Amino acid sequence: MTTPWIARLRPSGTATTRLICLPHAGGGGATFRSWSTGLSDGVDLCAVRLPGRESRLREPLLTRMGDVVGELAGALTDYLDLPYALFGYCSGALTAYELARLLEQAGRPPAHLFVCACPSPAAVERDSGVHKMSGPELADHLRALGIIPATIIDDPGLFALFEPSVRADYEIFETDVYRPAPPLNLPITVFGADDDPSTTVPTMMRWREETSGEFTMRLFPGDHSFFEQDRKSIMRTVAAELEAVGAR
Repeated sequence: MTTPWIARLRPSGTATTRLICLPHAGGGGATFRSWSTGLSDGVDLCAVRLPGRESRLREPLLTRMGDVVGELAGALTDYLDLPYALFGYCSGALTAYELARLLEQAGRPPAHLFVCACPSPAAVERDSGVHKMSGPELADHLRALGIIPATIIDDPGLFALFEPSVRADYEIFETDVYRPAPPLNLPITVFGADDDPSTTVPTMMRWREETSGEFTMRLFPGDHSFFEQDRKSIMRTVAAELEAVGAR
């Protein structure tokens, strides 16, 4: 069971559930590598790796949501043999939502959708134009969010390698067209921070509109960096939900 789209961060032969994680703009499997020590042996931890990063650095980038979720749904065929959940971080949350909708329509829905630090699909500001910013403007934007290490942003050589994938992911995020549809028939859990410059509490609360199932929101103090600062707490919540999924 191998595909360049998926990094298996901690394969488990005794797994009862699978967690498939989608990273932030420009991110890859390494975003979730530290999670491998915080989940039980019953969870097979996987991370999505889009073209243009990590081991796929030389592959052509994708810039449209339909292309991403279509390719990804096909690549995941062999990974849906267990009850599974999707976890999307930042722009990856919107991709996770679109992927969940496509897989639900195909009759293979996730058991749970976790979204982190992202407005609901109906509340996303799609005209922010981040993917069209100049290099210095983009660097300042990413620096303000605090999700990209300064060692990358401040090094011209490293940033030149990183910049194309960030732009591509923002273009996916900003050109995706929201089409109102019946709510997902699965639980959604939202993680957010009360001072995150990338979203607001009201825009995160609107995720409630996207499910006919249970909706939960956990709000942390701080800014966009809460994903790392509160990682253990986020993981405990995810682990508890996955344990319930495995028990069912």
